[in-house]
Amino acid sequence: MSVVAQAGQFLQQHGRDIDQACFKYHFGELTQDDLMEVLGRYQNPDGGFGQGLEPDIKAPLSNPFATELALLICLQANVPPEHFVLVQAKAYLEQTQEEDGVWRFAPEIYEYELAPWFQGWQWPNLNPSCSIAGLLKALGLGSERLHSRVENLFAQLAQVEDLAGDDFYAVRPYAYYFLPEWTHSRRDLYLSGVLWWLIRQHVNGKLPDSDHFFAYVRHPLTYIGRLLPARLIAERLSMLETEQSNDGGWPSPYNDGWRGWVTVQSLLTLKAFDRLDEI
Repeated sequence: MSVVAQAGQFLQQHGRDIDQACFKYHFGELTQDDLMEVLGRYQNPDGGFGQGLEPDIKAPLSNPFATELALLICLQANVPPEHFVLVQAKAYLEQTQEEDGVWRFAPEIYEYELAPWFQGWQWPNLNPSCSIAGLLKALGLGSERLHSRVENLFAQLAQVEDLAGDDFYAVRPYAYYFLPEWTHSRRDLYLSGVLWWLIRQHVNGKLPDSDHFFAYVRHPLTYIGRLLPARLIAERLSMLETEQSNDGGWPSPYNDGWRGWVTVQSLLTLKAFDRLDEI
């Protein structure tokens, strides 16, 4: 049985409806409209996303981290910026961004089950403001005011020291913010930092899995994808292939609610780098 077929079986048995829909869109016959219908189940009337789309945030209310995941789903599915789901998401982000460029949790979020790292999240923070802004840029969305606020936040909080340690999430805002092609005076500096951070993590064996590695590469044509040594990418792709579990899914270092998401992301990485066998 092929890698894709095994993953499909896992998702059918264990994946959430959105994970199954993403799989069927990219590897089956599900249409983009069908995918957006499933994603829309996680979208609230205010345009933001919640309803457990981010497995570590159980509150049904809209929150920036779930909305970030929805933007990535739309980017990977080539959803046009004028689609209703994205128009509504953009409106939510425009309306809830604060003057300092940050999207914060509504107080009610804390009344529901919440992962410990989110309970103690410190604001202001480059996460998720820069990752959201980077995805919006890739999608061709966001007002000048929204992006200007994030640029000001970045100017205040960005520091090269974030790229010198081993913290995966400290690097996340720099990777996501600058993966799209856009002009910023410090883009080359920080993307070079992400590039060498990935090389160091690979050489030192620090990253817990290859899904985390490729989250900052995305596909072969990004800055990172173009400049990473081909041998290193091949090694990480081989590792990613071997990480598929006997049940067809990929593991997650977090709770099992993430396994469907990680499985789809792993397949999309292998597809982007032409490493998938026949469906």
